[in-house]
Amino acid sequence: MKKYFSLIFLFMLYPLFSVSMPENLEGIWEGKDRFVFFESTPEEQGNKIVILLKNFYGWYYDRAAEPESYAEKENRIRNDSTSKKAEQIFFNLNPQTTNDAWEITFEYSRHEQTVIPVCIINDTIYLNYYIQDKDNPEYYRGNAVSKGVTLDSQNPKENISCLYICGDKFFDVRYWKTDMEYSSDKANLNFEGNTYFVDKHIFSCGNNYSCTSGRSKIIRNVVEPFDFKEEDFVFNEDKTLMAVPSSLYLVKLADKKTFENLMEIVKTGNSRIRPPEPPLFEPKELDWHWDLIDELEKNNEIIQAVRERQKAFGPRGKDFGK
Repeated sequence: MKKYFSLIFLFMLYPLFSVSMPENLEGIWEGKDRFVFFESTPEEQGNKIVILLKNFYGWYYDRAAEPESYAEKENRIRNDSTSKKAEQIFFNLNPQTTNDAWEITFEYSRHEQTVIPVCIINDTIYLNYYIQDKDNPEYYRGNAVSKGVTLDSQNPKENISCLYICGDKFFDVRYWKTDMEYSSDKANLNFEGNTYFVDKHIFSCGNNYSCTSGRSKIIRNVVEPFDFKEEDFVFNEDKTLMAVPSSLYLVKLADKKTFENLMEIVKTGNSRIRPPEPPLFEPKELDWHWDLIDELEKNNEIIQAVRERQKAFGPRGKDFGK
């Protein structure tokens, strides 16, 4: 009976059904090496992710993943970078405990999928972030940080961290992937005579993570707390989300949320002509000292014979004044 209850509880934590496209997620997002388009589509069609890769150091935009209908609306250009058919990647959105964070499940095939957590703060998507526990405001739950929206599946993260903030200090509690049954019990974080309570298990991206060994409720080898500075993190308005600035992944393009907007980005980007690379050596006016060369060659019969034969092939550099 305990096992069945655990499974039911996990399903509550990890919804099986997707939600409609949230307004703050819908649209075109740009990152260092790609564009990602979250498009609102009819429910019966399913959601498919659109990925434009910035190939050749950003000088060519490859329509790497998109719905099949895109090729009917706008022909795909076949070349060394763009394949004849785009990847077809379905995705589902599973909301977390705040309106601005989701676990996104990408389905690459029937047996291959990846779950990545993302959050939005100020029209920016972050990959490494923490969600505040409503019942314990000092406690922020972490997530399995991913590589982002990719064309292939990713291995599950082996470790995640959660933060417990105590005034101007915070504890970074490590959780590791485990095959133990999920438990809603609390674990004790003991430090210098004080006891703090955190989740014993964290369920993230379809995996269970633990901060204690076996049935123990005591966190061992507690790391010394770090200095906490709000400026080291990015917060949403009510501070229920806290993101690591270095995990900034995508920035939303204002007022761009249609197929036409996306194709305009592709056409504009691919119409650019990359300027030629600068020469390896700076151009200089060289003095070949032909008068000195002639003086050295004039009494050498072998070289003079070679020069006579060369005349049949055309003028030398000296004949052009070079």
